[in-house]
Amino acid sequence: MKKGFMEAIEGRRGEIKRKWELLLRAAPATTPLGNPDALVYLMDESLDQLFTLFHGRTSHPCSRAHLAAKGLGTDCHCRLNPLINYFISGQTALGFAAQEIPRSELRLDDVTTTACIDELIVVFRLLAHREIRAFCEICQYSPMNARAAGIDGKSVCPLTPADLGRN
Repeated sequence: MKKGFMEAIEGRRGEIKRKWELLLRAAPATTPLGNPDALVYLMDESLDQLFTLFHGRTSHPCSRAHLAAKGLGTDCHCRLNPLINYFISGQTALGFAAQEIPRSELRLDDVTTTACIDELIVVFRLLAHREIRAFCEICQYSPMNARAAGIDGKSVCPLTPADLGRN
């Protein structure tokens, strides 16, 4: 990641948050916890974590490439995790903001700019996967948590097997 590109993204924090909120409000809330009025308060923390990941280089390149290929929230069996739409909206907002950075201002060619945008999205997806997975681990609808509570997972989950893509 080029330092100038990262600084330009960090300088567009307000713009990213405005677009993120607009996109988040356009997506239907899956649960009361998915209410955009509640989720907008997470944006600053999410962006702080994103920039910390870049500055600290705490992620492993192999795990980053693997996670980037996975769809956000595909590991969530019920798709009710409120962070799925939250992070999909955030990823889109970041992509829009990154595309609007004037290449001439940073003296970057198209190939380098594309590589910076790709790396930005990959690291954001790493953060998103981590947060979505953490929420799923405490979800009452999780089959693992239902078994631990001695409840049949199908009777706990509000979705039918057809909703979950199962027969």
